[in-house]
Amino acid sequence: MECPMASSTRSGQTAVTRKVVLLGALVALAMGVYSGGWMLAATLMRQRVSELFDGGDAGGAEVRCNDMDIRGYPFRIGLFCSSITVDDRFNGISASLGAFRSAARVYAPSHFVWEMDSPAEVRSALGFSFSAQWEKLHSSASAWFDGLSRSSLVTEGLKIDATAVADRSTATVRSEHGEFHIRRNGEDLDAAALVTNASVLMPKATPLTLPPVSASLDVTLLGKAALLDPAHDAAAAELYGSKGEIRRLVIDLGEGRVLTASGPLSVGDDGNLSGKLHLELEKVEGWKEALTTAFPNSSEDFDNAAKVLAALFGGKDSGSAELILHEGVVSVGIIPIGILPPL
Repeated sequence: MECPMASSTRSGQTAVTRKVVLLGALVALAMGVYSGGWMLAATLMRQRVSELFDGGDAGGAEVRCNDMDIRGYPFRIGLFCSSITVDDRFNGISASLGAFRSAARVYAPSHFVWEMDSPAEVRSALGFSFSAQWEKLHSSASAWFDGLSRSSLVTEGLKIDATAVADRSTATVRSEHGEFHIRRNGEDLDAAALVTNASVLMPKATPLTLPPVSASLDVTLLGKAALLDPAHDAAAAELYGSKGEIRRLVIDLGEGRVLTASGPLSVGDDGNLSGKLHLELEKVEGWKEALTTAFPNSSEDFDNAAKVLAALFGGKDSGSAELILHEGVVSVGIIPIGILPPL
């Protein structure tokens, strides 16, 4: 005769086994559904990237992601390219870029990070070519179907060579560290930039002897948020007729030579600047000497400007003033001190 307790035990074990099997089946099913969803997302991402990169029409730029691959399973998803090439037939620009890697978390695909390897080369039909090298270049961005909402770009050890094809003369720009940030602010566009220890080496025919420069810029461009929309119209990219505000501009030549400016600024339909800037300048004589050394042909203009500023500052070497720009003419109060060329 079978023991009732043993029968009960076997029945309990069978129930537990069924639950474990059911749980395993559910986990396997969930993993299968998740894997299928990831693969579908990867396929859609590949198609979307291909559509964005395809020039679309004769005037569009064609971008190629060589050896395109979608990676990151199971918790990330990202685009990988062994290199990137660009062919903009309308503007006569072609470029070749290094390896590209990006990644986004599967539960937050609108926020992603990316990085690109050095070097990069850009060729223009206008007779110039550019090559760039860097130690690090990485970025983060937030975007959805209507384009970017914000983005940041950081570079370390950047070196850019600009070469004139006609005579092979080359100008070189170097920077230890650089940052660029941009975001939508309603209909406006906020942008900020930072560069440290930037230097410029010009060809021997046009020497430039400015000391290393560090600078930062915080600006708002009115009505330009549409620039972050990949389908923006040409009017959004127009520089002429645009308005904005410099919240803060700082230029530091070292040795206490610091320029700070803020205020509204606009670009006329002819490219001339107009606006009113609050200017703070430290070491007027130091600025005059540095600029005169770098641009000797404009030494008289720098000398006149230094005299006007010294008079406004009560004979001191530092102070503040209101700078008026009217269609390219620069004045301090009612005294014109120079003319800026149109953009």
